[in-house]
Amino acid sequence: PPAHTRTRRAIMRALSPRVVADLRAGFLADARALVDRLIGREICGVRDLAEVYPTTVFPKAVGLKASDAGKLLDYAAMVFNALGPDNTQRRAAMAKGPEVGPWIAAACLRENLQAGSIGAAIYGSADDGEITEEEAGMLVRSLLSAGVDTTVTAIGNALWALSRNPAQFAALRGDVSLAQGAFEETLRFTSPVEAFCRTAAVDCEVAGVRIVEGTKVLCVLGAGNLDPDHWADAGQFDIRRKTVGHLALGVGVHVCVGQNVGRAEGQAVLTALAERVASIEVLGAAVWRPGNAIHGLEALPLRLVEK
Repeated sequence: PPAHTRTRRAIMRALSPRVVADLRAGFLADARALVDRLIGREICGVRDLAEVYPTTVFPKAVGLKASDAGKLLDYAAMVFNALGPDNTQRRAAMAKGPEVGPWIAAACLRENLQAGSIGAAIYGSADDGEITEEEAGMLVRSLLSAGVDTTVTAIGNALWALSRNPAQFAALRGDVSLAQGAFEETLRFTSPVEAFCRTAAVDCEVAGVRIVEGTKVLCVLGAGNLDPDHWADAGQFDIRRKTVGHLALGVGVHVCVGQNVGRAEGQAVLTALAERVASIEVLGAAVWRPGNAIHGLEALPLRLVEK
């Protein structure tokens, strides 16, 4: 604050509850269509569903006139692997920067966004003088930084959790209203963003540890979400659990600004699965992807068995 407050206000207006409510019907229609195409096939839950859905619906909501799923995923990998040490994951991701960076920057320019979109609304705040034109472009890019890989990971993790817990999927099929609870429990149980760095703005003390202003702090969200002192049966996946207070989306002034869009996407996919799929058949071992911040899957062999 105050710079963060000003820019966050602009992006929160563009992602208001009314905007998200208007997106829900389209999200659900796209989820149903995708699930219908995949039913009965041997699929990779990551490549064929979890990656396809967000890279289809989210860029459209943001307003990108031209979209490229591969570049969006590469850009997200750059953003989240940059948070960690200069290891193999970081170097491989950042090597794609010269190709991906210019494409993302161009895609987020005002003239390359559809009228009436989330991105156009952010540029509208620049027209009102609340933010600058440059800040508007940065904020649109921030949506693609944080709103693709996180949702891809959460949806893939939900498929993994439901396929490994058939009784929980049966409960979801029996009561589709549990779709939101199932997505929230996925966020708690698997923590798609498992760790994130912050910088101490002032000298402070946390749990008896003195932290000096400017110190980098690694917040291990995944550990908090599995804390047995806070969660009963923390290691169990339970879609009826009261998950209020999980840390998967952050807390405080930096809580995920696009959380309602991500939740709407996740709920749409789980609703479509509950409506159209009798069971999720596991066809092989899940392969988890190494990453510096994201806890997600590389491969998830499945079959969606038709009702």
